Amino acid sequence: MVAGKAARGHKELGGKPKERSAEGRKPTSAAKIVELAFWGTILWGIVRVLAHFLNLTPYGLGAFARPLLTGYEEDSLTGVALGAIVLFVETVLASFLFSLLFGHMRVWWSGLLYGAILLAMAGFFFRIGNWEMGTLSTEGAWYLSYGLFIGMTLVLEQSHEEQWDGAKH
Repeated sequence: MVAGKAARGHKELGGKPKERSAEGRKPTSAAKIVELAFWGTILWGIVRVLAHFLNLTPYGLGAFARPLLTGYEEDSLTGVALGAIVLFVETVLASFLFSLLFGHMRVWWSGLLYGAILLAMAGFFFRIGNWEMGTLSTEGAWYLSYGLFIGMTLVLEQSHEEQWDGAKH
């Protein structure tokens, strides 16, 4: 009997269940995406530099700027700075793309799926078939956690905005 009341409780209080349609959601603001990209670049840039410094991966932060580095080494100050800028731009694009593709989903693992997609794309450009097991595990952990950071931040931000929008009405 109590379980039946709990199941009906929402309707008995006169509340109307919230519709979770994709049309009712506002897209993530550009300011939030840029803020996410800024902090993501700092956090995951530091992780990337540390992983490269500890010889866990041959790809440092400068590896993101390989197409733009003509005459400069990836590990030089110019290469690392340019790599950080490219990582920022890629994070902005990845965050925007995530909000378009997965923004309507409310599952925590969507970021892991997105990280796996990003790993596959990076693996294509950096020849994943030639990677050693140590490099593969480091890059896999980096991309999965990077995708999870983007996904969980955007999902949490969207949920927070919906909560505040619901409280205003």
